[in-house]
Amino acid sequence: MLDNDILEDTVRELIIDLCEVLYHQGYREVPIGAMMRLVGVGNDSAAKHDNEYFALDEDFIAVIESRKTPTLKQAPVGVTLH
Repeated sequence: MLDNDILEDTVRELIIDLCEVLYHQGYREVPIGAMMRLVGVGNDSAAKHDNEYFALDEDFIAVIESRKTPTLKQAPVGVTLH
């Protein structure tokens, strides 16, 4: 079983991935209630957020691009990588 931190990170990554697909399909607003249902929240809880949306804008694209660019780490001084 996943601990809460790992589960939260996994769900966050899933939501970002879903939003990227929606963005590439031309969607610029995401209904929060629908997203909640996609990640397993019950209909009664999600229905309370059916009239709320969040935008996929230029800031979102910056997040997507930063996820695709790996952070290069330098080897510690004096260590030779083979």
